[in-house]
Amino acid sequence: MEDKFSDDQIGRARVQDSPELVAYYKELETLGAGALWTVANDIEPWEPRSSSVPMLWKYDDLRELVLKSSELVTPEQAGRRVVYLVNDKRKDVSAAVGWLYTGIQVTRPGESTSAHKHKASALRFIMEGEGGYTVVDGNKITFEVNDFVITPNSTWHEHGVAENGKTCIWQDGLDIPLVNA
Repeated sequence: MEDKFSDDQIGRARVQDSPELVAYYKELETLGAGALWTVANDIEPWEPRSSSVPMLWKYDDLRELVLKSSELVTPEQAGRRVVYLVNDKRKDVSAAVGWLYTGIQVTRPGESTSAHKHKASALRFIMEGEGGYTVVDGNKITFEVNDFVITPNSTWHEHGVAENGKTCIWQDGLDIPLVNA
């Protein structure tokens, strides 16, 4: 690593342990505390270190399984039928990357989810179908393929597809892991 990224420079933590400091750290630990300089270089690295790993989810591989979910469970049973995408290194928080959750939701003609709200903010990118809608705080918004819809956190909302519509599939994105953290 180049010198400019060395931790051996002013502004970076460079404290050497001594018996007095080790005793001090133990005392802090008993109170659920610690000295920042013991972890500063790790928690504030020179460049961000992602705990996620590169992943590739192909819609063509997932589409049939997303549709199959609409045959296996009803919206009343599941609340929302979503196949979520989880990063191999973020399974503990059900995140696709970093602190973000994503999934692929399916709704058939004549179906709707019950009104609900959550602390997470949401976005939806409509991938296929016709006659889809979302209702946010009582305002009905219809959407078409390639539309992008956002739902602010803590707003009542529901989703559905008109009786004469076609099965809709959209990608959900929410900051659930971040809010939970």
